[in-house]
Amino acid sequence: MKRLLIFIIYFSASAAKVFSQSKSPLQAKFDSLRIINRTYYLHGKIDSMPSSNALMLQLARKLHNDSSTCRAYGLYANYFSAKGDYSLALEYDIKAMEAADHGYKPSSATFRGNIANIYMMLGNYQASLQYLHSAERYVAYDTVTNAIFIPATLANVYVELKKPDSALKYIQLAFRVSSGLAQHNIEDVFVRGNIKTNIGNIYGTFARVYDLLHDPDLANFYYLKAVRYGDSLHLQGTMTRITVRYGKYLAGKQKYTEAKNYGIKGFYIASRNHLKDVAADAAELVYSLYDRQNNKDSAYYYLKAKNLYQDSVAAEQKANQLQGLIINQQLKEAEQQAKAGQDAEQRRRNIEYALIALGILIFVILFLMLSRTVVVNPRIIEIAGVVGLLIVFEFINLVIHPYLAEFTRDSPLPMLLILVAIAAVIVPLHHRLEHWVKYKLVEKNKTIRLEAAKRTINRLQGQKPDL
Repeated sequence: MKRLLIFIIYFSASAAKVFSQSKSPLQAKFDSLRIINRTYYLHGKIDSMPSSNALMLQLARKLHNDSSTCRAYGLYANYFSAKGDYSLALEYDIKAMEAADHGYKPSSATFRGNIANIYMMLGNYQASLQYLHSAERYVAYDTVTNAIFIPATLANVYVELKKPDSALKYIQLAFRVSSGLAQHNIEDVFVRGNIKTNIGNIYGTFARVYDLLHDPDLANFYYLKAVRYGDSLHLQGTMTRITVRYGKYLAGKQKYTEAKNYGIKGFYIASRNHLKDVAADAAELVYSLYDRQNNKDSAYYYLKAKNLYQDSVAAEQKANQLQGLIINQQLKEAEQQAKAGQDAEQRRRNIEYALIALGILIFVILFLMLSRTVVVNPRIIEIAGVVGLLIVFEFINLVIHPYLAEFTRDSPLPMLLILVAIAAVIVPLHHRLEHWVKYKLVEKNKTIRLEAAKRTINRLQGQKPDL
């Protein structure tokens, strides 16, 4: 099993590398980590996810695009959801949804579906339906996976609400779409994995729907199909809940031996993959079955295992909350650094624009001063001088503002006094320079007019007839 997982991860990373050849190196690395992280999630290797999650979040900050940001948040949400900490999972799914809505609509439906799924697990079915119906508006942006995921999740909610007719309608829609897509050669490794996982979940939902419709033959058929499908793809981590649910179903049908076998299978798969909330659920099922058989030793073992896993889940939730606080602080610091970088870049550009404007103005004034053919109204120089003064003052303010803010600790009054002092130096210099430029232009205008008058007199004398 371990070798198979290593092969799948290696194959997924290689496929991501080929698929990402046309992308930037950072984006290619992000996509490779994303597929590896997803592979860990699907195969239940939950404790291997945090390291790649942290790397992906760092890369997303450097990439500065909403698609990478929302995916990094979404995988953090997957991790906390798998750990049974739904409050943190919900928090990160909401962050992912906001990033997707801002600049990557194809994932908007996905994260609304994830949020709806969490609300369903928490028993808030109305909120779940609200997000799912909201997600339906975004399915058109990504018709590949969301066209399966959203109706399948709607079906699960209606199963929880004991509305089998509505659930059957939506799960049949999800099955038709998934069957059609499964026959196509989809290049995206991530999308192919999602489709396969959704198909397994669809079989499980079919079983629950037919159970509500009191059709035990079809319910049993689809439960077995879901379990075998998960086993064939080695997706025990994601299919463990279906295995345990099938055990409960069999117990309800008084098939206690089979129920115990599937409960034990689910327990050991969940234990091996550190799915502690599922392990506790499976242990409770097996305990009840052994207790029914009056097998006290085995019953005690699974009761103790259930209590240990429940305590471990509670302890992990506290650790997850601490980890969530650390991640939130890191995100806050990263956002502050990104904002500082954006502010510095904007300041640099503003300085460049001010220099360009000042350079153009100086060029125009020099042209007017040196031109021997253009007569300039001194009023134009006064207007240009005022504009130039404003540009110079803004340029100085842009250059010294960070140092000024640090020196004065952002205190308004000292900053104002320093700027007034700078203005007190600049304005007299401006007046002197303006006076000098106007004097030169007046002298130049006199010279131009005198030369023009001489040329006119010479032309008139050349045209005077001889007497």
